[in-house]
Amino acid sequence: MSAQGTTHASPLVRTRRVESPEFRLFLLHHAGGAHTAFRGWGRRFPGRWDVCAVEAPGRGRLLHEPFAAGMAPLVDRVAEAVGPLTDVPFGVFGHSMGAAVGYELVRVLAEAGTARAAWLGMSGYPAPGAAPDGDPHLLPSAELRARVGALSGMPDQVLADDALWALFEPRMRADLALVRAWRAAGPPARQPAPVTVFAGESDPVAGPGQVRGWAELAPRFQGLRCFPGSHFYLNAARDAVVGAITEEVALATAALDTEPVPARALSPTTPRTFR
Repeated sequence: MSAQGTTHASPLVRTRRVESPEFRLFLLHHAGGAHTAFRGWGRRFPGRWDVCAVEAPGRGRLLHEPFAAGMAPLVDRVAEAVGPLTDVPFGVFGHSMGAAVGYELVRVLAEAGTARAAWLGMSGYPAPGAAPDGDPHLLPSAELRARVGALSGMPDQVLADDALWALFEPRMRADLALVRAWRAAGPPARQPAPVTVFAGESDPVAGPGQVRGWAELAPRFQGLRCFPGSHFYLNAARDAVVGAITEEVALATAALDTEPVPARALSPTTPRTFR
């Protein structure tokens, strides 16, 4: 409840509600996205997993709220909602902006003594030190529209319709400004949770070479899993990504109280893992 006494709607969307779950997974969407980015994911995880998607302000059930003013208030808002649901082992998977938010969420929960995540999955977000992509939130409208279209993460009908793009553009700019400010602040604190990084093999902004550096901030780094495709590789590879998340969570939860987990080679039939 805010200082003005207004009750905020929860940013969590329970995409799969399980009584007495053995694990709970939180999914965080990309810049400009919404919880619908993970539509259909919940039922594909193991039967005893409870799955929640996170909705950032300014969309979906939080459409009436202003966009998050920065990383800290967004993470605090999500942490408040997540806290009561950390009564079972839990993990976080975020894509693009969601990876950055997830990184801070897991770290903040641990530093506050609220809860210790069993696992963090970071997808499609460049590590500190990777070549920056400029300030896309400051691009002229036509250039921003073209850049978003090149990443293939936006429905064609939105990009092709001036009125729809005008509705979507402020959300995209706000999200891009948020992650740009977080990145500009310098490398984040080291991550206490086991971490797996995911990438599209041909992603121009967060491909394998641009995400490997996360290993330096994660003493419990489990490796890099790559999939065919570009920045939104996970749309076409959803089932493979779900399977990889399930495997990585199993590895992390089995090693919660051990020394840092070494990277390991996977069989040729599974998405490749790099150290």
